Formats: sequence, structure tokens, C-alpha cells
Amino acid sequence: MHGLEHFVTDIIYHFRYVGLFLLLMCGMVGIPVPDEFLMTFSGFQTSLGRMDFGKTLFIATLGSFLGMNLSYWVGRRLGIPFLHKVAPYLHLNEKKIARAEHWFQRYGDRLIVIGYFFPGFRHFTAYFSGMSELHYGRYAALAGTGAILWASTFITLGRVLGVHWQKITLVLHRYLARGGIVLAIIVFLIYLYSVKRGRTCRGDE
Repeated sequence: MHGLEHFVTDIIYHFRYVGLFLLLMCGMVGIPVPDEFLMTFSGFQTSLGRMDFGKTLFIATLGSFLGMNLSYWVGRRLGIPFLHKVAPYLHLNEKKIARAEHWFQRYGDRLIVIGYFFPGFRHFTAYFSGMSELHYGRYAALAGTGAILWASTFITLGRVLGVHWQKITLVLHRYLARGGIVLAIIVFLIYLYSVKRGRTCRGDE
């Protein structure tokens, strides 16, 4: 295990549910926390009887959900103008920002739910949901659904795999990272298809 992963396991050993809640909240706002590692390890702890499965699942879902909500409100308060201000430092131009905003408004609902499963991508969906002023009730429902599915998956994996939990986290992180790239490519292809379709429709008119 790396230093950060040692830190995470120590927090869970000493603070259990409180540690799980706070770490996941921090992870959801973009602070570097090995979230999948954390939840799989917590699931493993439930198999040993050190933590209750139902309570662990509830706390993980709540921490994830509240963290994503915090990111949403930060994005909503700062808004798109803030993104325009920092754009030069992120190598973004006005055209790219406009495309991303349009693309998110069109496919954002699905991305909020599945984005949880891709490290780094979930932070983007939360902040951009706020920046695009997606209705909070709709965002909360989607973010809550994603949090339940995400937490259930990794905590159950840790519980079922038992002593083998650590091996699977290495494999999962590798494929999730690749999956994030694949997801980005798929979304880009969807965007290209929508542009081409729009041009075709205008041509028919």
C-alpha cells in the first residue's frame, strides 16, 4: 500500500464511520482520496465484524452524496464566469467552454449517475452541474442514485472478496482509469454525431 492508502486504513481503524464519512466528503470535492480503495476496505471490515454492513453503506452513500452536493453549490455560486476567468490556466478557450456547456446540458443526466465510477470524472459532473444551473431537485435525485449504486458496488465487493479485497482494487482502478478515457471518447463521438445530424437537418430545410 502507498502512503495515502496507509493513512486511509488508519483513519478507518481509529474512527470507523466518522472517518469514512469525512474522507468520502473530501474525495467528492476533489481532495485526493483513494475512494474506491476506501470503500472496498470498509466493506472488508464488515466481513470481519468490525463495522456493520448496513451502517457502512448508509454512511458511505451519505458522505458521497453530501460531497457531491457541496461541489454542485460551489459550481453554482462561482458559475460559468469563474470558469472563463481560469480558462487560460486550464488551456481552454471560449469555443471549447461553449461546446462543453452545450454537451453537458444535453447528456448531463446520464453522466451524473455513471460518472461516479470514473475517478476524476465525477468531480467534473458535480461542478459543471452547478455551473450550468441544473435544477437542484433533479441533480439531487441523480446524484443520490449514483451515490447509492457506487457505494453499494464497492462496499459489497470488499465484503464478498474478504482477504482478497486489496488485489481487486488494483485491477479495478486500472480499468476504471481506462474506462474514463473510453467514456470521454464515447461522449466525444456522441457530440460529433449530434453536430453532423444538426448540419444534415439544416441542409434538409
